[in-house]
Amino acid sequence: PTAAIEQHGPHAPIMTDTLLCGTVAQRAAERASATVPVIVAPVFCFGNSHHHLPFGGTLSLSSPTYLQGVTDVLLGLVNCGFRKLVVLNGHGGNTDSNAVVGLDFVHRLNQPVTIATGAYWDIARPAIVERGLMAGKLIPGHAGHFETSLVLALRPDLVDPAVLAATPEVKPLGSLFGDLSGATVQANGGWASTPGYTDNPAAASAEEGKAILEVIVERVSEFLLAFGRS
Repeated sequence: PTAAIEQHGPHAPIMTDTLLCGTVAQRAAERASATVPVIVAPVFCFGNSHHHLPFGGTLSLSSPTYLQGVTDVLLGLVNCGFRKLVVLNGHGGNTDSNAVVGLDFVHRLNQPVTIATGAYWDIARPAIVERGLMAGKLIPGHAGHFETSLVLALRPDLVDPAVLAATPEVKPLGSLFGDLSGATVQANGGWASTPGYTDNPAAASAEEGKAILEVIVERVSEFLLAFGRS
């Protein structure tokens, strides 16, 4: 699991990504292990998060350091005998880097493995939308409806209810981190101009989070099973 330690608005904890990705990985592995053995490594909790530095509470690795760190962990797993590796991502800033790690690991470093890289929300998004639990444009967002609901489902004690209720509603800021006509857009100073979240976190609920989390665990478990059997 790869995640981050970074700001998640004024209402949610800086370890949101680490909590969510670690939980999804563990629960999905436990479910899949009834058929295919899955071992979960410790969460790689420091991510590529320079875009959140203006808010404080963020510990970020530079891109070269992040790439090397994940690669070194994978080399350790190969040294232990693992030949099928999944890098399950829980922080958007890591997504492209993880894909590069996977590409280089097999083809440039010539490691004798099969590796898959992907974010848990991308694996689960079609099922979440199909079941009417949340609109696709809100998945995952940042510190908004999606992530806040999941944290409320797992650790409500880590969300400040008074601050959450008072968070100003914003128009979804998809252009800051999403795709525009197939291209990824990065705007200098874009994040600093926001309140630290991409859509309305006050709309979140623990009940919604529990339902979404169940779908995520189900879909990631199915992914692990398919990958393990391939």
